[in-house]
Amino acid sequence: MNLKKALWLIAPLILMLCTTLSCNTAVKVAGDVSDSLGRTITFDTIPERIVSVAPSSTEILYALGLGDRVVGVSNVCDYPVEVTTKYSKDDGTMVGDAFGMNLEAMIALEPDFVLGFGYNQLDWVLKLESQGIPVVILAPNNIDDLLTDIELIGKITGVEETAKELTADMRTELDDITTKVKVKTAAGVRPTILFETGYWNGIWTTGAGSFVSNLINLAGGTDIGISVSSGNPLISMEYITEQDPDMIILGDSPWETKETVIARGGAWLQLTAVDQEKIYDLDADLVSRNGPRVIDGIKALVNIIHPDIELEV
Repeated sequence: MNLKKALWLIAPLILMLCTTLSCNTAVKVAGDVSDSLGRTITFDTIPERIVSVAPSSTEILYALGLGDRVVGVSNVCDYPVEVTTKYSKDDGTMVGDAFGMNLEAMIALEPDFVLGFGYNQLDWVLKLESQGIPVVILAPNNIDDLLTDIELIGKITGVEETAKELTADMRTELDDITTKVKVKTAAGVRPTILFETGYWNGIWTTGAGSFVSNLINLAGGTDIGISVSSGNPLISMEYITEQDPDMIILGDSPWETKETVIARGGAWLQLTAVDQEKIYDLDADLVSRNGPRVIDGIKALVNIIHPDIELEV
């Protein structure tokens, strides 16, 4: 059998193999997915134009290598650094702020879908969906929810494997952290923490079941805010005095500092944390933004709560 005839006979097999490989490597469309509001959203194509209205969602998209698909954000999105220069109100790519969303700007960007955050969003969600724009809302309460959300975004955007690699890395780091923390907590070392989120018109903290409260627990502390509703986490000085926290972590820094807390005087000076000057600043973005940097946030908490635990940077 000559070479030409042999090639002619095996050509169909080669074509079939190539076709099979092409099908196996094709990006899978998400189809029906459920968001944190329990809503079902259908995706028949891979989204190429995405509007992200929450810093946490924007950080997830960029961590998955999807920054080039993000066509609009809100003005509170500022990480990674390129986000601060890529989008602006002047060109219509800045679609909202802390006071509300600019629906007209969103619609003008013709997104394939909008990625939002939180539970109280149904009004503008319905308005966008009435214009044929799908909206996915994420509202994780803990790390497991966050990892699930990252993989959901990966599935929707066709980068599911990248998302699984990211969450696997996060799980590995988390396991290392919790293993070391458990050595401390098993020995009964679990300091009580006041995590201050604001000091205006009262004293604000995290609240029971909140994302930050769960992180404090993972980092080997006890959040005194667990007795306060996360829906309205306003606490009194009397409550703080009664709890007498071992440490105060300022999630409202740089507006509040060790010096400003001490300067409050009065009952504050009677607290163990203030008397021992165990008052610490923290970049709140690391723990309040439910994105990939939350692992850095847990490490920062551990460094405060259990400074003798050595963690990989």
